[in-house]
Amino acid sequence: MATDSKQTYLSGLPLVIATLAVALASFMNILDTTIAIVALPTISGNLGATASQGSWVITIYSVCLAVVLPLSGWITRRFGEVRVFCLAILMFTLTSWLCAIATDFNELLLFRALQGFTGGLLLPLSQSLLLRMYPPEKHGLALGIWAITSAVAPVLGPVLGGYITDNFGWPWIFLINVPVGIFAAYFCWKMLRSIESEVHREPVDFIGLILLMVGVICFQLVLDRGHELDWLASNQIRVMLVISVLCFFLFLAWEWGEAHPVVDLSLFTHRNFVLGSLLISVIYICFILATVLTPIWLQTTQGYTATWAGMVMAPFGILPLILMPLIGQRMRLWDARPTITFGIAIFVLGFYLHAQFSVDSTAGYIAFCRFLTGAAMPFAWMPLMILALVGLPADKMTSATGLFNFLRMLASSLGTAAGVTLWDDRTIYHRNQLVENLAVDSTQYQQTMELLTQRLPDAQAALAALNVAVGTQARTLALDDIFYLSAAVILPLAFFAWLLPAHAENKETSA
Repeated sequence: MATDSKQTYLSGLPLVIATLAVALASFMNILDTTIAIVALPTISGNLGATASQGSWVITIYSVCLAVVLPLSGWITRRFGEVRVFCLAILMFTLTSWLCAIATDFNELLLFRALQGFTGGLLLPLSQSLLLRMYPPEKHGLALGIWAITSAVAPVLGPVLGGYITDNFGWPWIFLINVPVGIFAAYFCWKMLRSIESEVHREPVDFIGLILLMVGVICFQLVLDRGHELDWLASNQIRVMLVISVLCFFLFLAWEWGEAHPVVDLSLFTHRNFVLGSLLISVIYICFILATVLTPIWLQTTQGYTATWAGMVMAPFGILPLILMPLIGQRMRLWDARPTITFGIAIFVLGFYLHAQFSVDSTAGYIAFCRFLTGAAMPFAWMPLMILALVGLPADKMTSATGLFNFLRMLASSLGTAAGVTLWDDRTIYHRNQLVENLAVDSTQYQQTMELLTQRLPDAQAALAALNVAVGTQARTLALDDIFYLSAAVILPLAFFAWLLPAHAENKETSA
């Protein structure tokens, strides 16, 4: 590859085709983190697994993807960025096909794990390749294109997953990756070979690699299984948590003095990278919580089908699809701080409106709330991503994008685990409050039972219906609490945004 000062960039039709191919590869990977959620009951039933075991289809993919993310910088330095990216696409495509033809549950878990390993390379490399394809003055546009995949794919996942499962069968949620992967791999190799990165035959830091893998896997398992096993009440969770914390500190101590580290810890000396990663991680936690919990609430309390729940969620992606590339380009001219503040204000308003959900909320109101929250993403997400990454040395970009996405996904896992636990705890609290207000001798209880008895055949059926109504109301009030908390957590980010520079510095510093 040419030196930084003589860097050549794609243009014209080759740039358009290469951008489409890279974006499709990223979209395909992120889509697979959510597309299987609504198909889990069907997959478990067809392959003879329990509902609890079925969740491992999601968990094992996330664990393996998280493990590879921090290693992406070292892998690409050793083998070449374009070469690794194209091979990862082909392997992701192959493992998707293997998932579709799995004959038993253990086979599916094995192939899903391999799919996660390859997906962990697609995420950061798609980001860094887009930055290398475009000149510095168009980095905002490049990041806007990449951000579309991050914002839209998780929302479209449940929509496509529900529709495909209901109409074609669960194997097709994996088979749709095959033609997309072949197209992306072919055109990425054809268009991007000319900008292949330099290869450095660095020694393998086996100790750091092992410490990182063990620590991340154990911590991810703590997050994924903690709620099911009652957190620290479980010996298994306590042991995994101790191992993960111990490996984490040993990893930091080892990597700090390592000549060829697996993870470039010097990135944490860049204030914009640290602050931008932190702010985006907090936003992503709230975004993922809403994306995961709302469809569950719609299906379990409101009676929506998987397809219709996905359709109600879909408006979130409308404005990001249109505005992210445009705002990304304008960031060279705009002051980023008021733009971020405006986006955060929309986020707060959106989550406040989410917190007004009730059992009587219409699909139109819920879709509007999702649409409004999606409007915040281009204004808050885009500038933060640009300020966090643009301006870093070119030779650190792949490591930075890998670490950036690793921190974001780890934060979202932690936030989701905490959010699900809090949702259950607040459900219990609200249920107890509602039951207290419906004491047997209270006027409200007697009036409710009288009304239900008139509509149902006997008092026992009326009591059962009241119990279901109380549970539904408690679940909804608990979800509202989560959204109030999300608004409260995001609001202070408007202050921290003003600690960032006004404009993105696109000049690459020396290594």
